[in-house]
Parts: sequence; structure tokens; C-alpha cells
Amino acid sequence: MKIISKIFAIILITVCCSAVSGQISNIQISSPHIALQNEEQVFYSPIDGKFAIATWRDFRLGFRRCGIGRTTDGGATWSDQLNWLLMDVDNRQSDPTMTVDAQGNFYLSFLDYSSGQFMEDSSFITFIKSTDNGATWAGPYPVSTSHGPWFEDKQFIAADRTGGAHDGNVYIAWARFPNPTRMMFSRSIDGGITFSDTLIVGPSQDHEPCGYVVDAGQFAQPIVGSDGAVYVFWSGAELIEDECAGYTAMKMSKSTDGGVTWPIMEQPVFQFPYLPQADGGINIYNSAAGDADITGGPYDGNIYISTCYGQEDGALYHSDVVMIKSTDGGATWLPRVRINDDPFGFDMDQFHPWLVVNQDGVIATIFYDQRLDVNHYKFDVFAAYSFDGGETFTTNHRITTVSSSPDDLKKSLGVAGVQNNLNEGQFDESGTYQFLTPKAGLLAEYIGITSNHDSITAVWTDSRNGNQDVFGATYVIPFLKPRLFGVADGGFLGTVGDSLYWSSCWHENDVSYRIEIDDDPGFGTPNIVEPVSDNKLYSASISLPDGVYYWRVKSFRTVELDSTDYSEVWSFEIDTEAPPLAIPGAPINNELLTGEFPTFTWSVTKDANEYFEIEVSLDPGFSGTAPYFHYDLITDQFFALPEPLPQEGTYYWHINHYDLAGNESGYSSAESFSFINYLCGDANGDLIVNVGDAVFLINFVFKGGDAPVPLESGDANNDGLANVGDAVYLINFVFKGGDAPCE
Repeated sequence: MKIISKIFAIILITVCCSAVSGQISNIQISSPHIALQNEEQVFYSPIDGKFAIATWRDFRLGFRRCGIGRTTDGGATWSDQLNWLLMDVDNRQSDPTMTVDAQGNFYLSFLDYSSGQFMEDSSFITFIKSTDNGATWAGPYPVSTSHGPWFEDKQFIAADRTGGAHDGNVYIAWARFPNPTRMMFSRSIDGGITFSDTLIVGPSQDHEPCGYVVDAGQFAQPIVGSDGAVYVFWSGAELIEDECAGYTAMKMSKSTDGGVTWPIMEQPVFQFPYLPQADGGINIYNSAAGDADITGGPYDGNIYISTCYGQEDGALYHSDVVMIKSTDGGATWLPRVRINDDPFGFDMDQFHPWLVVNQDGVIATIFYDQRLDVNHYKFDVFAAYSFDGGETFTTNHRITTVSSSPDDLKKSLGVAGVQNNLNEGQFDESGTYQFLTPKAGLLAEYIGITSNHDSITAVWTDSRNGNQDVFGATYVIPFLKPRLFGVADGGFLGTVGDSLYWSSCWHENDVSYRIEIDDDPGFGTPNIVEPVSDNKLYSASISLPDGVYYWRVKSFRTVELDSTDYSEVWSFEIDTEAPPLAIPGAPINNELLTGEFPTFTWSVTKDANEYFEIEVSLDPGFSGTAPYFHYDLITDQFFALPEPLPQEGTYYWHINHYDLAGNESGYSSAESFSFINYLCGDANGDLIVNVGDAVFLINFVFKGGDAPVPLESGDANNDGLANVGDAVYLINFVFKGGDAPCE
């Protein structure tokens, strides 16, 4: 029988099409130039959202400088300039990063160094500051006052905007070379004018089993929590103690006193597979792009870190953009959430994410994405949002209007006097000489996004003009169709199955949803039409007979009185029938075994998508006290224990039959077997002591036959030897009532 629920009147109103219509306007922020611009950051003023400042690395003078873009009309138009030559200590700038404090003061930081003819491999970090929304800038304010025998690299900055005891502090973290790298930190308590002595918050590591020192890592990002705690995140190697091995991890150090002391140092928070390059030779940086919720709202205190994740996808291996979060000040971290929503089974990469949290607690993120190119070579910028504290991310949408090609990233048109810091070049097909891109992984290393309530400004490196330019887009967060989560498409919904849920599509107090479930993929007459106020339908609410069903969701905004399109259609199967109970086979109850790798068998009728799990224990109650073995996802009706029984004794075993819907037969009756290393006098290993063992020993001693296994099993008279005397001893035991073996 069909079940039709009443639908709230408000969502029955006829509405127009989805809010995502047409393209988002793209604008070139950097002045048109034949040289390169890349590595972007952008921030709105927290005082007045009409003002936003962007920065990037700019080669228009033929060497690295910092470009500065400014909008006074909320991103509709931009002006740009180079950071003036007097605004640094040396004559080169690179790696520009930005932040803004709660009073609207903008801070721009960059690497400050001399050209190679003056000094090799040495740099320091300089700040400039604007107190009038970028109209003028003051500085330079170096973090340190002299060059050291090192190169500072990849500095990122943050300002405390919490209104707490450390409000207004400016923090900076970076990597210090030469190898082994150290992760460094400094702070300013006077608005970026002077800075404290540098601290090592991520020391290099002595790896004694391997006999060498390991870099601390790279891409340090400081983040200020809602309580004023300062975190530094970076990616680096986490070494396995007492082993010559390790893995790539996101790491964290934490200070609770405004960056003065660091009681938590280099703690790994997330292990991730490393993927070095996207198609086209673009380096992928597993850097930390994150932010904290300091809004005082329902997700206040959450810390979010996004990065790239090497995704195993069948035979494919590609890069996804994922996010992890902590709700307890970095003590624990919840499992990763996949931000990109492209389907699996295709070799496409997502990379270079950036993430911010706005004053409403909404997470906004952008990333490069290859999904629109059938060859997965060209790339675009895509965006996604989370309205529920990072539990879900919306359907992704495209920001760029033209795809970029890795081939065009390699070009910078040749002009006299514009070759400094550029590699050797080549003539293209038209005869124009083109210098190759400066070092920095072809596409440089980061992009930027900022959010003022529902207004978004994104900036990125774009090659639509034939080389690298800074482009941007300013738009309102669109009302996107739901993205389905919960039970995987084609999965099972059982008596204890997962609930159906989907992305939160808008601010939680201004959105409702309609879910449709039907055994017909065309939704001709849905079995269930359910209005819900949150983004979940619990399995207890789905009262339907076993079978395959299809579901989709539509979102409604209660203030604007508009709706989205329906989501994609997914299917699930309801299965409430428990599999039959398995019957134990071998080893039979009370059987004596001498092999330390027993094989277990059982019999039962099994369907596809059904599995077995087995427990083996010395404890008949299977308490988990060692020695205890548990294995699941067994598809055959036999199982060879892959690790040896550790000691002699009586063991117990039983099996459970279950399916992917969460139904199970329950464990079978427990069977027992005794395990001994060997039976004394059982020379031929058949677990019976008889004349056959005497014959076996005679063949071994006089005819070169097989030796007893183990040799001690043939030592019937317990003299430490296996010889003819043991055969005589066994004959006396079997035929003349002599002493039992080994007495």
C-alpha cells in the first residue's frame, strides 16, 4: 500500500527554478601583463564588506614582487598595484599571505630576500600594514632584523579576532631551511610592528633506526581558536618508533597562552596518502588549509582543516579534497569528510583547496577540479559550503567560466629585461620566444577565498589568457540542490542500517526538505513523501517491505519561498531477513590438534552480500582476553587461521552469519578443540599411538624415511633421542602393556 504523508503548506507553493542559474562572472584582478601572477590570498574587511584586499606573487618586473588588489564596491571592480619597492628590506618578494584583525587592519606578509648576485639561499619575513582598507600601506616591519644562515619559506599568518585576552595579536608560522627543516613561529602584540623571538614549534626528528634526521615538514598555518588558543598545522613525516618507517601526517602544535609557550608539540592529527602531482605536471601540496569557528554560534570552537587526500579508487589513484574537524580543541579529530562530489571510477584530481569560516559559522571552500574535461587534464575552480558545522558539504558548483590548461601555465612571453628568475625558454609554433614558468610547482601553491555573510570572493590563478593571471569572482552563495549522503548508492538499509541524510543546503533555521522514496525510479507514485525540517530521515521512519527503493530530496527556503531542483537519485535495498545459522564442521568438538594453524569449516546456505565472522579463544565466554582471535568479512565457508595458536590448551570457536544490511544469524554453538604441540610417541603424526609409529621410526632409522615432526614426538622413551629404542618402547607399550610414552 502506498503511504503518502501530508506536506506542509509552505512547501507546496509553486516556486521558480533553482537559484543556480547562469554563470558566475569572472574578472581579471591583476593588470593584463605578459609576465606571471600566482599564489593568491583575499580577505574582506570585518568592519565594512565593501572593502576587500587581495594579494599575489607578481613577475611583471621580471622578478618576484607582491601584487595588491583592492575593491571598494564589494568585488564589482578592482584596482591593483605592486608593493612599492621601498616596502621591503631587500629587493625580492615572494609567497605573499594575508590576514585582517577585528578592527579592520590588513596585514600582508612576504618573504624578503636579495637576488642571487647579492646573497644565496637566505631570506627573512617582512610585514606591511594598512589601517585604511588598503588605500595606503605602512612598513616594512621585518620579523627578524638580519639574515641568518637559512631560508625562511611558506609563511602564513593569522590575527586573533576573538575579542579575548589576546585579541589583536598577529601570529606567523613558517618552515626554516636548510634541511633538516624546522617549523618556526613568532607573534606580534603591537599590531605587526615588532615581533617576538622565533620559536621552534615543529623540530626536525632524529630517526635512530634509520640513522638519519627527518625534516619537520612544510606549509605551516596558524589558526586561532574561539578561546584564543593558537594552533599551528603542517604536513610532515610521522615516524614509527623503533622502525625504519613512517607515514605522511597532518601535524599540530598548540599554545594556550597567546603563543608564549607550546605544551603540545608536533602531535599527528590525521594520516593521509600522498599524491605528488595532478595530470599536466601540476604539483599537489598536501598543505593545511583551515579555519576555526569563533562566531559564538552552535559550532563555536570547531576547528576545520582541509587538505588533499590520495584516494584509492579501484585501480585508479587520484587526489580528493577532504576535511577533518575537531570539536574539543584539537584533542580528537572526527573522520574525514569528502568535499568534492564527483563520482568514483574516474581518474580526475581535485587539489589546492582553501577554506574559511564566516561570521555566521558557514564554511566556504574552493579548489581546482578536473571533472569538466573528458581527458581530466584541464581544470576549473569549484566551490562547496557547509551549513552544519562540517558534517556535510553541499553539491559542488563551478566558479570559473573558462577552463585552464596546464600547457598554458608553462608560458611567459619573452621580453627584453624580463627574464630574471625565469628558467630557459623556447620558441613556440608562432615563433614567439616563451620563457618557462618560475619554480613553484607549475601553478604555485595556494589560492584564496573570503566570505562576508553570504557574499563570497574567490581568487585563483587562471590561464585563459595564455599564461598565469589572477582572476576572481564575487557572488552570493547559491541555493544548491541537496547532495546525498548516508546509505551509499545501491547500499542496504536494514533493521540497524544507517539513516538517509543529505547536505544541509542553507542556514538551518531557514530551510526545509522533502524526501521521496519509491520502488519506481521514475517516482510515479512515491511510497513515501516526507516533509522534514532537518537533513535526515531516520531508518525507523521508513516502514516498507523488503525490496529495492529509490530516493531523492528537494530543498525549500522558507523566507525566499524558493526551492532547489531535486537531488540525484540514489537507490537502497531494504533487507530485514536474518541469514540462517551456520553449523560448525571441523575441527569437530573435543578434537585434538597438533597444528598451530588450524582450518575451520562450517555449512550453511549463503547468498551474495553475506559474510561470516569467527571468534577463537581460550575463554569459552569469548571475553576478548588474549589469546583471542576475531576475523570478519569472510566469504568462504572455511577459514585457515593466519596466525599461530600461541600456547597449548583447550580452545573454543564459533561463527556468525551476517549481511550488509546489518542482519545476523547470531553466533553458532561454541565448539572446542585441544591444541598440543605434539603427542608423545605419535611419530607419524596421526594423533594415535600404535604400532604404526614403531614402523615409522624403523623406516626413519634404517631406511632413510621421513623424520617425525617434530622430532620430539618420536622420543617415546624420553631419552632425548628418536631411534630404534623408541620403536622397541612403543612395541612394548602396544603389545605387552608397557609404560606409556614419555612416562
